[in-house]
Amino acid sequence: MRSATCFIALALALGVAGTATAQSPTYPPASTQPTTFGPTESYWTASGFIGSSFDTQGDAAIIDANAGNTISYGGQLSYLWHGYVGPEFLADFSPTFDVGNLTFIDDNNSRVSTYMANVIGALPLGANGQFLPYASGGFGGIALRADVVGINGGTFSNSHTSWGSNIGGGVMAFASRRVGFRGDVRYYHASTDNTLNLGDPILDNAVVLQRFVSGLAFWRTTGGVSFRW
Repeated sequence: MRSATCFIALALALGVAGTATAQSPTYPPASTQPTTFGPTESYWTASGFIGSSFDTQGDAAIIDANAGNTISYGGQLSYLWHGYVGPEFLADFSPTFDVGNLTFIDDNNSRVSTYMANVIGALPLGANGQFLPYASGGFGGIALRADVVGINGGTFSNSHTSWGSNIGGGVMAFASRRVGFRGDVRYYHASTDNTLNLGDPILDNAVVLQRFVSGLAFWRTTGGVSFRW
């Protein structure tokens, strides 16, 4: 009799526990955001950078061989499909592009801007793709703006843009999921203007900048902060 009573009590206890368990709400496990991007994950990158231009050359003899280094800054935006390849837009600006002692450019205040549409290829390294050596290149515009000294002694602001190309590479290294560092070395080259006779003396100040941009080439090294999402 006592055994039957114990058995009935045990059955009732198990039934109550089962009912309570069935009625208690269940919650899905809390989701956690990964701390790094996977090596085959697609994402955008954006960078802001500052650097220096050097080794300026060109088709025309008016470029001073003693032109010095110049400060530049700019930005980059790209999309990496599966972390490997995609489009890139690159823009930078040198507010005082030193071309040497050229008397027909007032106060040597020439400014150069570049706008490039590139293809970028990267190689994700590390367990989570935190190191990204890359190379990129493409085409766009190279623009020069300056205050030019006129034949009559006055000055006027002028600008000229030529088609150009760029090629370079570097590395992006991410210490966290979204923020990292970018270092880059790049070569720029403007197209030659075949409508000008670059060997003639300068008789028309209106074509000074055209002559300077023709075949303009320089190197640029930059470093800055990168973001990805």
